[in-house]
Amino acid sequence: MRSVKFFTLLTLAAGILYISGCSGYTQGFPYPEKVQTVCVEMFESKSFRRGYEFELTEALCKQIEAQTPYKIVSDRSRADSLIYGEIESISQTVLNTDSETGLPIQREIGVNAVFTWKNLVTGKLYANNKRIKAAGTYADGQDVELAGKVAVNKAAEKIVEAMQLEW
Repeated sequence: MRSVKFFTLLTLAAGILYISGCSGYTQGFPYPEKVQTVCVEMFESKSFRRGYEFELTEALCKQIEAQTPYKIVSDRSRADSLIYGEIESISQTVLNTDSETGLPIQREIGVNAVFTWKNLVTGKLYANNKRIKAAGTYADGQDVELAGKVAVNKAAEKIVEAMQLEW
């Protein structure tokens, strides 16, 4: 009789743990399983600085191939899903100045973008006009283009992170 009660309590406790989950962890797949291929359209740009839209699109394709189970396809008609977006702005900010001269020592290039990820089969929006921000820094005398590439790569990484299912 005593072992039956113990077994019943143990089964009940296991059921409660199973239903409530385990401290926020999931055993499921972190990306939508119904998607196998992604078509990434060329990002648009509202910024007067040209070229960043090409770099962001290329960096995003590389990140998707490297970090997700999805394959990139260039033909939209063969894709399960579509990502498209726009660089809203590219800003430059002074982070530090020389105390004697007042001239900038360190600056930051910021990339603000918005993207949408849509399942082309079901019409479901996984991300709808989701905003991301990323930045790269450079010091006086360093290449501003390198800082821009760092910012664009960080933006691509954030988009791929946003492709994961919410917990």
